[in-house]
Amino acid sequence: MIPLTAEEAGRALGLAPLAGDVCGISIDSRTIREGDLFVALCGERFDGHVFVDQALRAGASGAVVLRGTVAEGGPLYEVDDTLDALWALARSVRLRSRATVFAVTGSAGKTSTKDLLAAMVGRVRRVVATSANQNNEVGVPLTLLSIEPTTEAVVVEMGMRGRGQIAALAEVALPDVGVITNIHPVHLELLGTLEAIAQAKAELVRGLRPDGTGVIPADCSVLQPYARDSARRLVTWGGGSGPVVADVTGTLDVRGGESGCALHLCWPGGEVEIETPAMPEHAVANAVAAAAACYAAGLPVEECAKGIAGARLSAGRGEMLHCGGLWLIDDTYNANPAAVRAALDHLMRAAGARGGRPVAVLGDMLELGPEAEAYHEEAGAYAAAVGVKSLWGVGPLARATAQGFQAAWEAKTGCEGEWARGHVGSSEETSTIAAGLREGDVVLFKGSRGMHLEKMVQWVVEEAEAGRWSSRGTAACTEDEAKEIR
Repeated sequence: MIPLTAEEAGRALGLAPLAGDVCGISIDSRTIREGDLFVALCGERFDGHVFVDQALRAGASGAVVLRGTVAEGGPLYEVDDTLDALWALARSVRLRSRATVFAVTGSAGKTSTKDLLAAMVGRVRRVVATSANQNNEVGVPLTLLSIEPTTEAVVVEMGMRGRGQIAALAEVALPDVGVITNIHPVHLELLGTLEAIAQAKAELVRGLRPDGTGVIPADCSVLQPYARDSARRLVTWGGGSGPVVADVTGTLDVRGGESGCALHLCWPGGEVEIETPAMPEHAVANAVAAAAACYAAGLPVEECAKGIAGARLSAGRGEMLHCGGLWLIDDTYNANPAAVRAALDHLMRAAGARGGRPVAVLGDMLELGPEAEAYHEEAGAYAAAVGVKSLWGVGPLARATAQGFQAAWEAKTGCEGEWARGHVGSSEETSTIAAGLREGDVVLFKGSRGMHLEKMVQWVVEEAEAGRWSSRGTAACTEDEAKEIR
């Protein structure tokens, strides 16, 4: 991190100068390096104050603690709220940096867009980026605290579960460019309406530096009034199959099947065509949003775009695995109605390219509010409409998903679907679903993070590697040669 003097750190904490300069900050006593400042955070299931003594014995130069804390072995800096203290230290480091800060939020695609943007900006700048999905009130300041004196750009992902949270994170990060990927019915249990979600996400644009730029989807009408009310410069983007009027656009040209693709990007004053691995449509949108952010920051978009093909995306976001007779799409990180439809579209394209039976394992979509059952029925119906042959629902709302699939399949074909089953979370659900799979299947796993479908994927992978679905015996599980980007 960029070192803070004893005076700067003390000022950030609202205290007198600390005992020494701060060259590192940790919230985990197990990762303390000699001279780090330990910040004792508190949560529902943990209390960092239990580990203050351990942190000091490990070499911490001091500890930021709640008032009244007693410990031995080093100076204690008492504050009213240790999370606020972490934020203040992170903001101080950010203010000392001349790096361009990009912030990314949205209802879906945040992490993939962050990963793509980091890879693209990394072509021309030294980059620090949010690790995995560390996008909350702890992850954001930790990302900022990893800024080094040589860092030239920072890519921060910001999640939210309610009003005011994005605004608070933006006050710490002070972004120069704020990207909103989309607005979908996510967190309806907390926010109630799509308009309220848009208003909460638009806090990012309002929280930009005065000369900052908001990057927003041109076709998201519910977001437009809140973003345009920010008095910040806006850059619009549009990507996918439909026509759109935007500052930055992108279209995908599929050449010779699933594995041959070219992404054509256009922006004011330039355009480029980039050869890419196969990309589902929602991944095109993520890539175009990242390109628009590069344009907004004044970076050379043509050079940045070369980073798309080599981007390493976080786990559970549409990876395609070929495992002993099966093709598996691991899209288990999260889900909402729009993301499920996009994933089902991708499943059908992948199955068509490989000549396999399309199978969907759909876990519950969480936090959808009172209309949750209807959303799940619609997801099942959409799966039948696009041609999924076998569907398995997992979770308390699985029956609604399966019923929607069955009703739509019968209306479409006049007969029952091949499979339509709902499981409410029994310990036997994985083996039951596995028993319905057969060699050549292309299987999508998609659900909210809380459904833990990644465990199911891992079990199926192990069974596939043992040769359960392969007529040729055991077969190792490898990434698809035409790796999917999401």
